[in-house]
Amino acid sequence: MKLNFVQNIALKAAKSTEDYLESVLQIVKYLKNNEVVTPQGKYWKVSPEPGNEYAGDLMITPKGLYAGSAGIGQFFLQLFEVTKDEQYLQEAKDAAEYILNTYEGVKFFKDVLEGAEGGIWPVKGWGTSVYASPAGQAIFLDQLYAHVKDERYRKFLIQSADDAIAAGHDDGKILHWSTEADLMADGSYAFFFLYVYRKTGDEKYLEAAKRVVAFTDTRITHAKEGGIYYKNVDLTLVGWKSKESAFPNFSHGAAGTAFLNVLLYEETKDPAYLEKANEVVKFLAAIAEGDENGALIPYLYNPELGRFHDFYYLSTCHGPVGTSILFRKLYDVTGDKENLQWVDILTKGILKAGAPLKHTPGYWNSYCLCCGAPGVLAHFVKTAEVLGKDSYIEQAKVTADKLLGDSYNDDKGRRWYAAWTRKIPGFVETYTGLYDGAAGVGSALLYLYAHEKNIKIKTETLEYLFLK
Repeated sequence: MKLNFVQNIALKAAKSTEDYLESVLQIVKYLKNNEVVTPQGKYWKVSPEPGNEYAGDLMITPKGLYAGSAGIGQFFLQLFEVTKDEQYLQEAKDAAEYILNTYEGVKFFKDVLEGAEGGIWPVKGWGTSVYASPAGQAIFLDQLYAHVKDERYRKFLIQSADDAIAAGHDDGKILHWSTEADLMADGSYAFFFLYVYRKTGDEKYLEAAKRVVAFTDTRITHAKEGGIYYKNVDLTLVGWKSKESAFPNFSHGAAGTAFLNVLLYEETKDPAYLEKANEVVKFLAAIAEGDENGALIPYLYNPELGRFHDFYYLSTCHGPVGTSILFRKLYDVTGDKENLQWVDILTKGILKAGAPLKHTPGYWNSYCLCCGAPGVLAHFVKTAEVLGKDSYIEQAKVTADKLLGDSYNDDKGRRWYAAWTRKIPGFVETYTGLYDGAAGVGSALLYLYAHEKNIKIKTETLEYLFLK
């Protein structure tokens, strides 16, 4: 049989740098198709699929950094910094206007902590964290203040901080709001207050940060392998059977709490904070799986049952993307290059697991900065820059190409159908937000595009705010 081919297949082997920006603009189209314009300003549907409004959810909220207008506003600020197109600055201003005009004050905390346990993850502290609360919105408005000198933005930062302190349980030594101490709950207020302290110079915010970290100290547990970890959350609330189980990594675990201690050491030079962080590093080193060619920190640790081997998260919340941030900050404050070796080994661990092309258990099809490929993409770019390794930029490009290949683009814009919930893998939909959806993919693509074009993005997402 003779095959008579009449034309070549018109496929590009890889995306160009300009393709990344074009894809970001297609994400903007998706966001425009899901904006909600009100007399108070603008927000976006968290998920446009019918029946999925997430009313009452603790984390997926219309104004928060995680899934709402503050995070989408951050993305638009980044896009403005890259393109200098004023329409994207206006998008951020519209988002800020809605946040200003619908501010709940102290009532926000009361409504969440005394309300129903709504949503997929029934953990009250996750609903009052900086990622979901006015505190995160205030950081976005302050980042906008760097471009638009509207004094309301800076006043909102201070008001949000003061209201957060007023809403907390504060005995003068310990400050907290819920029973959860992780970076996705009460612990997040340590870096929020440090952010406000750096912007205002007011010592009361530094003292508030110290009292929040004092609350996290109540969760310190000594590991039989050596070092310390933190039992930040009662994991029976999210389905684990043993109260002894603990998360070791960044957003919910010991690495994240150690990061807070390093931030306080940087401000105070109190060696006790650095000592706690180093004790966490001992623990992480003791439970790490792998070698100098790549290693990962287990998703879960239990002193009775040992390490959790079933799967490894690879992105920000429970994976090497987040935990690397601890080691980067340790390098910032100590100059010890062993910390950069940790960043390199953990990054090699991502590749050793098969990412970005292979979705191993734990490397979810969630397509978000929090727990999916966008977080890995941003990490490859950031790590290439801090280590000076071009090979990680090549991995960033592979990740970007894979992400774009997994997306859907039509006249409604580019988006990703994802199982963000993970424990309900058949619940697949699209998301608009920064940490759970398309805006986060856009942010990660912008980091890669900006690197290739030698453009500085000044509006950093929360994880990178305190890194040099």
